[in-house]
Amino acid sequence: MKRILNIITVLTAIFLTSCAKNDYETEPNYDFKTNYEAFWNYINENYCFLGDNYGYTKNVDWKGVYNEMMPQVETAETEVELLEIMGKSIDYLKDGHVWMDTKFKHRGCYTFYIDDNGERYPENFIPNLVQKKYLDYAFKTRNGHSYGTITRNGKIFFYLLHDDFTKDLNHEDLEMFQPLIEKADGIIYDIRTNPGGNAQLSVNIAGRFLKEKTLVGYNVVKTGNGYNDVSEPSALYAVPVDVKNNWSDKKTMLLTNRDVYSAANMFACFMKEVPNVTLVGGKTGGGGGLPCSFYLPNGWTLTMSGQRMTLDVNKVHIEPGVEPDINVTITEEDIQNDVDSILERAIEELSL
Repeated sequence: MKRILNIITVLTAIFLTSCAKNDYETEPNYDFKTNYEAFWNYINENYCFLGDNYGYTKNVDWKGVYNEMMPQVETAETEVELLEIMGKSIDYLKDGHVWMDTKFKHRGCYTFYIDDNGERYPENFIPNLVQKKYLDYAFKTRNGHSYGTITRNGKIFFYLLHDDFTKDLNHEDLEMFQPLIEKADGIIYDIRTNPGGNAQLSVNIAGRFLKEKTLVGYNVVKTGNGYNDVSEPSALYAVPVDVKNNWSDKKTMLLTNRDVYSAANMFACFMKEVPNVTLVGGKTGGGGGLPCSFYLPNGWTLTMSGQRMTLDVNKVHIEPGVEPDINVTITEEDIQNDVDSILERAIEELSL
């Protein structure tokens, strides 16, 4: 979770600087009530998912959160206490794209891994197990992508772990992959634990699996301060990419878990519309809103899903996560026996 929040924070700083808003260009104001009210109002007017647009809402009583938290603000004695009150407020949103940055601490949203029963979603990933047990030969690119081949019942499958969308597939990577892919009977594309990164990669990589231009989703933009002030959906297409390294003829299994977030969550959504691709594993983590930053009177930075939202081809929000085509959970028994049951199911499907 810390890795997800760190990467999202870095990307926001790089790509969303123009989105940052500062209504306080005079001397800083450190009054706790003033700052909490600014924090609450920014979310009330700009957060994407408080309304009921296109059939989805966080179902959060944000005014009720204010009423619950303000008495705590009024009795808080330190900045650390104030930050934690803001943190408890954003926990109600269950959105990893909402966090606070101060000079002394980062406070993220700690609840988007938690299901409706208060339990953490299954991790559905055993670090390094695929490389140690399943791959014939384990390779690593300069970008840090782990890849290789899996042989089972006389068939060969190309495996790629793409666990970070801040890292593209560059020309050198593709040149190394291609001979293995050409000989393979199928592809296993593993994005488990991928916290996101560059949203454009979601479209570009999906294009490697396409033969023709394909509708993969819609974008919706927040247009005003009202909860339901949003635009009409704008169609989002992926197009075939790179004739030489196009993988559209290969049957592909895309492995997912709850740690798939943000741009990787978008990628999972897009890949559901790609022929020859099947999603196997757990429901993804969500992150369907584009982060945008605001400055509080005391100089702290609030970041939230406050600009653009992504819908699937049926105009359903992907903020709650993307369901796999085949749901598989790695059990405690699997962990004890070093069995990746999600990968095993992918191999089974490719072997049919």
